[in-house]
Amino acid sequence: EETKLSPKPDKTQKKSLSKPIDLELQKWEKELQQRPYRTQLKGWGNPFNPFFQKPKRKKVQRPLTPLEKWSLKELRLTGIIQKEGQRWALIEDPTKKGYLVSVGTRIGPNEGVITQIAPDHIVVEEKSTDFLGKEIIKRIVIPIRASEAGT
Repeated sequence: EETKLSPKPDKTQKKSLSKPIDLELQKWEKELQQRPYRTQLKGWGNPFNPFFQKPKRKKVQRPLTPLEKWSLKELRLTGIIQKEGQRWALIEDPTKKGYLVSVGTRIGPNEGVITQIAPDHIVVEEKSTDFLGKEIIKRIVIPIRASEAGT
């Protein structure tokens, strides 16, 4: 038997040729019609802000002490005094002016505080920020100068 091909497609062929069925597309269309899509950015930062930014330091509302105006590298530990179990440190600024300090004294421009006075050094903890803006506390040991340590 011979099959004759007609120049005109029948109705079933016409449907399949004019609009191909995409099941995945139909599935997504139904999904989008059910509920609107919304982006929820709660808890996320602004995507347009730079990743690395200079942190904004709080301005200190009280007047600065003379030791807070100098960096820790500019200050020198010239001596340590101990009397009745308590220690004091002698700090010298670049102008050769001396200061007698104890634990808890503020020192340096980065809100540093003396946390320990040992026989040969002091420990200063100061606040700083890393490149992501997270606040970190640095422990800095300032040794007594070798020429001053003649005890």
